[in-house]
Amino acid sequence: MDFEKKEFYGIVAKAKKQMQITIDQDCNVADTKPDIEKMIQTRGMVKIQETEMMIDRVRMKGEFLFQGLYGTNDTATFLESLEYSLPFEEYVHIDGVLPSDYVKVQYTIDDINTVLINSRKISIRVLLTFSFQITEEIKEEGITAIHDENVSVLKKDIQVTDLIVNKKDLARLKEELILPANKANVYQVLWTQVDIENLQAKIAEHMIEIQGSMQVFILYLGEDAQMPVQYARWEIPVDTQLECYECVPGMIGKIGMSLGGQQLEVRPDEDGEERIISLEVTIDCDIKIYEDHKISYVDDGCSMEKTLIPEYHMFDFETLIGKNQAVMKSGKRFRMEQEPGKLLQVLSVKGSVTVDDVEITEQGLSVEGVWMADVLYLSTEDATPVMNSSYMEPFTFFVETKYLSGNEDYQLDVRVDQMSAVPTEGGEIEIRTAILFDFISFHKTRQRIMTDMKEEALDYEKIRKIPGIVGYVVKEGDTLWSIAKTYFTTVESIREQNEEVSEIKPGDKLLIVKEIGIFQ
Repeated sequence: MDFEKKEFYGIVAKAKKQMQITIDQDCNVADTKPDIEKMIQTRGMVKIQETEMMIDRVRMKGEFLFQGLYGTNDTATFLESLEYSLPFEEYVHIDGVLPSDYVKVQYTIDDINTVLINSRKISIRVLLTFSFQITEEIKEEGITAIHDENVSVLKKDIQVTDLIVNKKDLARLKEELILPANKANVYQVLWTQVDIENLQAKIAEHMIEIQGSMQVFILYLGEDAQMPVQYARWEIPVDTQLECYECVPGMIGKIGMSLGGQQLEVRPDEDGEERIISLEVTIDCDIKIYEDHKISYVDDGCSMEKTLIPEYHMFDFETLIGKNQAVMKSGKRFRMEQEPGKLLQVLSVKGSVTVDDVEITEQGLSVEGVWMADVLYLSTEDATPVMNSSYMEPFTFFVETKYLSGNEDYQLDVRVDQMSAVPTEGGEIEIRTAILFDFISFHKTRQRIMTDMKEEALDYEKIRKIPGIVGYVVKEGDTLWSIAKTYFTTVESIREQNEEVSEIKPGDKLLIVKEIGIFQ
């Protein structure tokens, strides 16, 4: 018997876990840098170097890249910066995990705390929350056709959403920025901030198109004795592509994007002056591409010449319920709790968001969390002309979607899409933010799929006991196929004997004639 088979592919969520880790380390100031008088702003990012799936646990190795801007006792420059790599390695116990599974790791920085031990040494304490999503890749070959003229087949159709692409990739951006004419040449870069805003990904023919904007800010020591600390900023459009040969328009994309590594280098221009900023940035992309279509496969088979014994495996099919991108926009005024000196100008704003709770309702998701803003600004205080203030605001936002009961598989990514700060009258600052909620959900349908079909000789004795002609009253759950198999006939024969009946319901009466050709 010849089969035609198709490989069914699926991703099954196995486990989710959250854990907090603390990194605590004392760091010395490099000999080439001045003493620390005061920490102004700190930040960091996690770089996961390796994840290893083991039996019932996951090994995670990485580093926390710490950066700090501080005030010095040097009255000429006032500012300096620090960078440290804080390594970590953790073993996470998760029941049921296997080496063949896939893990997606996300993190949030809950707190960065620095304590000045002395002017040449600081204690850095970082609190991180990691979220682990464990999934299992399932593959199964199912029969979609049987090539045998003596075999009748019952086919089943199901609407499914296939995962076509599941990978991580990097979008690389390279820019050469030129200092404005009114800015002094760069002597030393103290602090940089790169933000990606309004990022959108679109599926095109064999590629993914990424568009948005990039905000670049640098704080630097310039070759100007009167104004040694200077700054510059640029807004650059983002328009790039990632190769994706499996992609075609019409597919459904769930593409998570976050700012990755950054490299900034100052180069001389044609006149030999340090005025060109060479910038390389990567956008980390977690790419999942889906295709919604109908699958037709063989669910059963029947023959008048042999007994067919099908073999089945259960398989979880996923069907897309909904996909939604929602933006929460908010503006909040805060009283500035400043040290001596007034705010002259906002230099940069660094935003982040933490989700504390997600509640599933029939209409969608109720998301609770907190957004945070670190504002770097110029001050009128001569001793500390650059200062920092931090603000936070809780939020509740509703992401609309339908048909959620709590048993569906869903993914929700939340990120700050835009953030700005504007001084207002009365010693206040207004922070405006746009937070993006990227949501997709699937309904799981557990179905059997036929993986093989065995053949045996007919049981003639059993067939002889079946009446040649019978009047039958349809019962609950009956189908023309099940009735035909029970009485050793065909669906076509039942239709011929009953005025081409196509649908049946409980209580209907049918005339059934057994196929007798094999006994003649």
